[in-house]
Amino acid sequence: MSALHAPTLHLIGVLVTLVAAGVSLLTWYHHRDGPGLRGWALALLLGSAGTFLFSLRGPDTSFRIVLIGDALFVAGFATMWMSMRRFNDPGVSAELMGVIVAAITIVFAALFTLAWQAIPMARAQSMVFSLFVCILASLAAWETWRGHRLDGLRSRPIAALALTGIAVARFLRAAMVFAEGMGALDPQDGVIAQGYALYFTTVCILVVTFGLVLMANERFERQYGQPKEEGSAAE
Repeated sequence: MSALHAPTLHLIGVLVTLVAAGVSLLTWYHHRDGPGLRGWALALLLGSAGTFLFSLRGPDTSFRIVLIGDALFVAGFATMWMSMRRFNDPGVSAELMGVIVAAITIVFAALFTLAWQAIPMARAQSMVFSLFVCILASLAAWETWRGHRLDGLRSRPIAALALTGIAVARFLRAAMVFAEGMGALDPQDGVIAQGYALYFTTVCILVVTFGLVLMANERFERQYGQPKEEGSAAE
């Protein structure tokens, strides 16, 4: 299996997340009372910034740039999770979302720094990053699926399955980094797998955004379409 062209993948990742953020904002513009849509757009913008910084990495990249890029990515997935929570429960305030996202990002930065300093040869910081994204994507998937019992939106499984796919991809990435550190996997195979994982994650983000837009439209139709139908029947 040949390696995918990393710079092209990063460019596609940045463009896709920017377009997805624009779609989310456009959906919010048409459904202003739809909770969570602006938060999802912010999450995608954070992820796009993290991907851009990741694309700038080289052999001499400073730890600060690596930390900021990965922290932005983690903050993006934390915002995704909280956006799904707010979509299910509009009572969740933006202030609470900000506090939780900030707390998660701070904890990640501390553990990432500790792993970087304690076990640099085993790339423990990469495992910390992948596991954080895996956990946050799993929480977002659970929140999406859990909401099906609240409103029964038929489009929820689309977003839930795509988020689950991201979680699985990041878990496998963490396992491969661990295997590399133990000498059980060739580093070149890890680079190839990372490229395909990035491609898969980009596709899943598009699918999740598509699912979220469908969820917002479906909820809007239920809230505002039904009364009109009842009114027409009464006439």
